[in-house]
Amino acid sequence: MGLLKFIAIFFIVFYAVKYLFRLLMPFALRKMTEKLMHKAQQSQGGNGSYQYTTGNPFDQFKQHRGQKEGELRVDYMPKEDAKTRKGPQTAGEFVEFEEVK
Repeated sequence: MGLLKFIAIFFIVFYAVKYLFRLLMPFALRKMTEKLMHKAQQSQGGNGSYQYTTGNPFDQFKQHRGQKEGELRVDYMPKEDAKTRKGPQTAGEFVEFEEVK
């Protein structure tokens, strides 16, 4: 008798929680997305509109260090021995094989 009572209470509580989640989750998700949208708008200056640009979408993350247009800055210079290797020497290791039918 005690087991049946436990199972009945378990199912009643389970379906009650399931029903409440169905009612409350859309409201909670809506509030959460509104908060995220508000944070995104504040990070863009708070003007309330998004600026869509053409080209590379990651340009906004690049740091401009006061370079003028037309200047060139090279961060990496390859070593001289890398320039001397040409052709199959730079392509890697080749393995000869025969096709067996």
